[in-house]
Amino acid sequence: MNLTGGLHWHWRAWRAQARWRSTRAQIEDWLLAQPVSSDDLILIGASAGWMMSSTWLGRYRSVQTWDIDPLAAPLFRWRHGAALKIQGVRLECRTGDALTQLPNLLNEQPQATIFFDNVLGQIRFQTARTDQTERRLHSITQALRSRHWGSVHDRMSGRVLKAWPHEPLPEGGQTVQGQANEASATQQWLGRMGAQSPWLDHLTDSIFPEGTCLTNMAWAMKPGYWHWLQAGWVRP
Repeated sequence: MNLTGGLHWHWRAWRAQARWRSTRAQIEDWLLAQPVSSDDLILIGASAGWMMSSTWLGRYRSVQTWDIDPLAAPLFRWRHGAALKIQGVRLECRTGDALTQLPNLLNEQPQATIFFDNVLGQIRFQTARTDQTERRLHSITQALRSRHWGSVHDRMSGRVLKAWPHEPLPEGGQTVQGQANEASATQQWLGRMGAQSPWLDHLTDSIFPEGTCLTNMAWAMKPGYWHWLQAGWVRP
């Protein structure tokens, strides 16, 4: 099941650009605040780059995108190709399952930075049981030991009281994974956006190593149904 692919998804994403603008800007600001550790970037789960910033991508010498959706590559080039060409970035778009090929990709490009573009939170929909999801996520993060990598992904999602964000979406700020006050601060933040229990757990709470600095963002994915995105960057 691919929740971020196919013609219907891309049509919805194109129509939702105004609603997603605030979150896209928060993601761009967060990405631009991260130091660049390599000339080369592997972008996994790239889709059409609906939430990505050409400015951030332009900080790399080469960008290689991966997505299982056959529409992702041409649409990514359509959205970002011209801007990256002007910036002198070599863009290569591949169609395939980079998650299953991750060990090979890491061996082939030992210096490249890895970034997961809102894909790790979708793994729970590709497995039959919670423990299978957790094992697969653990195997991915274990493969990334000693590598520079980052991710923005769904932490939870659900209904909210607000049907449409008429003001910038609330950013949860930075927390350090494992702090005792993190849960309380997160509950207050979810309360500000009017989250209505129960919310769907995307089982991504243990992706990042202990002590990783995290940034929480609200994403008005569709009117009345928002996602809690969590972003983090790991440096060995």
